[in-house]
Amino acid sequence: MCLAMVYTDKAEPENLVLSNVQRIDCKDGLVYLTDLLDRQVVVEGEIVSVDLVGNTTIIRKTQK
Repeated sequence: MCLAMVYTDKAEPENLVLSNVQRIDCKDGLVYLTDLLDRQVVVEGEIVSVDLVGNTTIIRKTQK
């Protein structure tokens, strides 16, 4: 099983959004993150990169 650490802008501890992410869905400018315990976090933005070997995902937040 592959789990990801999701960050905004850079993979740095202060930018961590959610760890142990098992599912990522994108719809209408929102990124839905679900972790192993089925907790969900929604971020307004877009996925910039996914590193499957490093288990990291970077999201760029959008501003309205």
